[in-house]
Amino acid sequence: MTAPMELGLAGKAVIVTAASQGMGFACAMRLAQAGCRVAICGRRADALERARAEIAGRAGADVFALPADLTRADQVARFATEATARFGRLDILVVNTGHIPYGGLEDLTEVQWYEAFELILMSAVRLARHAAAVMRAQGGGDMVFITSSSVREPSPHLLLSNVMRAGVAALAKTMARTLAPHNIRVNTVAPGYFDTGRVRRRIDEIVDRKGVSRDAAAREIAGDMPMGRIGSAEEMAELVAFVVSRRAGYMTGATIQIDGGRGHGLF
Repeated sequence: MTAPMELGLAGKAVIVTAASQGMGFACAMRLAQAGCRVAICGRRADALERARAEIAGRAGADVFALPADLTRADQVARFATEATARFGRLDILVVNTGHIPYGGLEDLTEVQWYEAFELILMSAVRLARHAAAVMRAQGGGDMVFITSSSVREPSPHLLLSNVMRAGVAALAKTMARTLAPHNIRVNTVAPGYFDTGRVRRRIDEIVDRKGVSRDAAAREIAGDMPMGRIGSAEEMAELVAFVVSRRAGYMTGATIQIDGGRGHGLF
């Protein structure tokens, strides 16, 4: 077995949002295993505490957890401020958010548009504003925004995600140029289908409806995906850990797609 790549992350102070489960949890776990001190948030206090205990237990890491609703500016500010105060600095920000409703133009209400705006775009803006100020003062840092492969290839039934996550990608790209002189790198990771959240619920629905195994249901969802399967949260977390590590020190302003070859675009 080959030794894991040394990422140079030991002792780094990290914020990961929406980390009580799914991709956020996997990222927080991987960074904790790399030696980071990790702060996590989520809406549900019980799920968040379970996540905190599991990360601390498995990684032997210092984990700070605070319930926070990312649509609430006051709760985002409190979490970011308390996490930074707890560790005395902020080296890495990983912005992850929950899912938003399916639907096209005729299906979605104005309330849903505003809720998606607050959850996806404004949470990223608020967290970035906090992180940029702290990182400039301390001499550098890294930000990663987890969006979706739809920022490059919009999906017809994911209009809210297409629009709001494209805004996050534009935010990250712009900040990458303005913050690079301050030794702050900003990148975007754009995942396709992964066995988390909404996709996991779709798998469960197929299992219940057709009586097939989870593997068979997952293959059905994967469809004509070149790799023939959907990804695991741990695979995406490995990419995020690399992107924020010293191994990727010259990478900024990039949108890295991880989708099993599903995308058709050249860039």
